[in-house]
Amino acid sequence: MSIRLYDPAGKVEAVRKDRERTLASLKGRKVGYLFNQHASALTFWKALEREVEGRLEPSSAHRVYKTNTWASVAQADADRLIAETDYALVGVGA
Repeated sequence: MSIRLYDPAGKVEAVRKDRERTLASLKGRKVGYLFNQHASALTFWKALEREVEGRLEPSSAHRVYKTNTWASVAQADADRLIAETDYALVGVGA
C-alpha cells in the first residue's frame, strides 16, 4: 500500500524571493496587518493592533482582513500590502 499526496490547488506556484530588507526601527514606519478574522483570535488581534499603534506610532496602517477564514489571501491583496507597507504582521493562518 502507498499513499499519494496531491496539491489541492492543482499547480505548484514558484515563490519569488526579493532581497531581504532590514529596518533600523519600526517606530514611525508604515505597518500592514494581514488577519483571517478567526473568532478565537479577534480580541487578541484588536489588542495587538492597539499596542503596535500606541508603542510604534506608525505613519500609516494598512489592513487586509480576509472574509473567508480558510481560503488563501488574494495575491493582489498580498502584493498591495507589500507595496504599501514597511513591515507587516500576519496572524492566525492568514
